[in-house]
Amino acid sequence: MLYVLCLPRFAAAYADRIDAFRHRHEPARATLVPPHLTLVFGAAMACRPALETALAALAATEPAFDLTLGDPHTHLDDGRREYAFYLRALDGRGPLTRLHAALHDGPGLPTRRPDTPFDPHLTLTGAPEAEPVTAAAAAFAADAWPLPVRGHVDAVEIVQLLEGRLDRLTRIPLAGSIPLAEKGATGEACPQDVRS
Repeated sequence: MLYVLCLPRFAAAYADRIDAFRHRHEPARATLVPPHLTLVFGAAMACRPALETALAALAATEPAFDLTLGDPHTHLDDGRREYAFYLRALDGRGPLTRLHAALHDGPGLPTRRPDTPFDPHLTLTGAPEAEPVTAAAAAFAADAWPLPVRGHVDAVEIVQLLEGRLDRLTRIPLAGSIPLAEKGATGEACPQDVRS
């Protein structure tokens, strides 16, 4: 299955705190994928060319943007039967909503879930039962997190989840972003940057 993710860059203090919380409350997912906001969830591999085309077209004009996360929220996703505790996007909702819309309902693109309006967020933990999620929310409140959490989004990535492994397939920089090669990126980056 394919997913389209925003992987925000956070200041070290925020990044360390988010990573520690995710590893404490949901270590398997925290090890599998870095902190992210999901734009497309579980698309077929056949959608990859259309997703790359749609993203490249929008990314050519959609500038990199700052992201502010807050408004901690616990939610039950009826479609997936999963409880989640997450931080909602406050600043940055406009670009995230435009990116989400551009990736759905066009030729070759996945369709939207009609039962779930898009609510951009960064999930801190999820589980099929309510108890571990409510416990994580209580721990979050007790830790007195300094909200809001601030980050920056300068690219969108298409990833594949297959047999419990996440492969980062395509990284598409947003307008005005500095290419990874110019930043001295390491091997953790995606192998293919795409721009229209």
